[in-house]
Amino acid sequence: MEWNQEDVRMAFRIFLQLLPTGRIEDQELLYQYEQNPNIRFILEEIMEKESDVKIFSMGGFLYLSPGVNNRYFGYSNEQLRTLMKLENNSELYLAYFAMLCLLAQFYNSDDQALTSRQFIPLEELEAIMTGHVSEIEAAQAEQIEALEEALQVNLSSVAALWAELPAFNETLRHQRRGRNNRISFLLRVLSFLENEGLVQVLNDSEIRLLPKLEHLVVKYYFHSQRKDYLLQLLAQPLDFVAADQREEDL
Repeated sequence: MEWNQEDVRMAFRIFLQLLPTGRIEDQELLYQYEQNPNIRFILEEIMEKESDVKIFSMGGFLYLSPGVNNRYFGYSNEQLRTLMKLENNSELYLAYFAMLCLLAQFYNSDDQALTSRQFIPLEELEAIMTGHVSEIEAAQAEQIEALEEALQVNLSSVAALWAELPAFNETLRHQRRGRNNRISFLLRVLSFLENEGLVQVLNDSEIRLLPKLEHLVVKYYFHSQRKDYLLQLLAQPLDFVAADQREEDL
């Protein structure tokens, strides 16, 4: 494949336009990306890989999404804590766990190219997370340690933090304004995802995935064996032997 100077210049122009907000709707630039294979190759095969980003068109827009480990174009832990109004990294890891539990409820079938449902009630997501936490708390320590090492997720810290929170605060008229309850915590996380154009939360009670997130999950997320396994794990009850059951067996 041979490129001319104009192809390289246009690809670089598109890349620079994407950097400030991660999205452009300039139809001329979108046309160049979709119709010129040289420009698309430069962006997807060179700039994507060298910059650890994903570039894709969808719904009349062109998007740039940072890679998971991107330190330059992605959010730092400090920025994420600020955006989600979290106090420390323990709460941030709990937010990651909530996102994974959310995705696991939509992509829990053999055909991971399609979501298995259209929405999930917020209360159901809270109940699913609470169920996983109960299973973690009841499991044998060595089982948790082995799973934490395999998945690189601090399940013990996540479980302890979630278990400390009440389900909701009955005195609050607007749960999004709360802090020390599970529903309010989830709404803060979901508010961040809404601002990123990834989900829609209807009446603070019903969660729907938006096309941008569905595209990212199907095209990029399942290319990671660890992430794929983690979603499959969280889509069902955790298969642990409870610590008290082991004592009985002994």
